[in-house]
Amino acid sequence: MIEFKPRYFVLPAIALTVLAILHAPADSGQSRDCGPSIRIADPGIRESFAAMARQQSRAAKKICAVHANNSAR
Repeated sequence: MIEFKPRYFVLPAIALTVLAILHAPADSGQSRDCGPSIRIADPGIRESFAAMARQQSRAAKKICAVHANNSAR
């Protein structure tokens, strides 16, 4: 006869919990910018960063996209 004991359910329950926590879409909570997500309060500095992002080369944009995709996992 099969015995149902709590110790047989604890490890699978922990594994399912970890898998549920790790599963997330690639763009969940990530900013579209390259690098870490930070909030800049100063409007002048924020605009200078936005201007720099607009002037990025095509290769730099591709690298940022790869970085954002890899760091979301």
